[in-house]
Amino acid sequence: MSILIIGSEGFIGSNLVNYFKAQNKKVICADIKAIQRNDYYQINPADPNYDELFSHHNFSICINASGSANVKFSFEQPKLDFDSNTLIVFKLLNAIKNHQPNCKFLNLSSAAVYGNFSSEPLEENIHCNPVSPYGFHKWYAELICKEYHVLFNLKTISVRLFSVYGEGQEKLLFWDMWQKYVANKNNIELFGSGNEARDFLHIEDVAKAIDIVITKENFNGAAINIASGNITPIKEAASIFYSLLHTQDAQYSFTHHAKKGDPDILAADISKLKQLGFTPTFNLQEGLSKYMQWLQEKK
Repeated sequence: MSILIIGSEGFIGSNLVNYFKAQNKKVICADIKAIQRNDYYQINPADPNYDELFSHHNFSICINASGSANVKFSFEQPKLDFDSNTLIVFKLLNAIKNHQPNCKFLNLSSAAVYGNFSSEPLEENIHCNPVSPYGFHKWYAELICKEYHVLFNLKTISVRLFSVYGEGQEKLLFWDMWQKYVANKNNIELFGSGNEARDFLHIEDVAKAIDIVITKENFNGAAINIASGNITPIKEAASIFYSLLHTQDAQYSFTHHAKKGDPDILAADISKLKQLGFTPTFNLQEGLSKYMQWLQEKK
């Protein structure tokens, strides 16, 4: 199996590269960074030429791990967010259609497509109602994947990632908690009330889940949730995180000011993923222990 990973140098992409290489799979990397390596293809961000990529190499599957994952940025720069999360999917699928119609396509989507629902677990067939440009753009990308399956018979699937964390991540909740601790451990202010809740999944479990989807799913243009199936209030997640420092000097509080576009609760129904044979390896305590070790070594 030959796997092309678009966005190979990012947090999720680089972890997928390491995971599949450890399984002795042939992995071709592609990103915008200037890197000289035999297994690497540099993409020109100003004028990406995916036709050249797919006309010169054969792939069993293309995983799109590229794009922006910043809700705030999507409000500030909606066009750029659209280009990186939606337009790229169209360009990739069009190149696959023109040159390698048998290549499977797996697109990393997001739980942001659901919007702000109540606490019930979100099933894939719920009507999407995004509350941010980022959520809309990820939803549009899913529709493009469906379009190219239905109209052009390409093998596509979208995986809706919930709250991914782990080694290599330098943004979002736990990175923010760490940065604020380093800056001023006696006065850490966290957004929200602490009652917001998320379904956290360690990056190694994300890679494991994607591998299972590649092996067992039909690639019929549908979407599937990737999460742990358990939700944790942010105040509990913060308590676990700071307790791993084995110190009592982390003084944190919640501002009770929510970020624009952030849902209160995101709870995943992972029945479809479980039916494929997925069970998480790490609970939040175990996963955060690995992440904390990485953070302290990086310091």
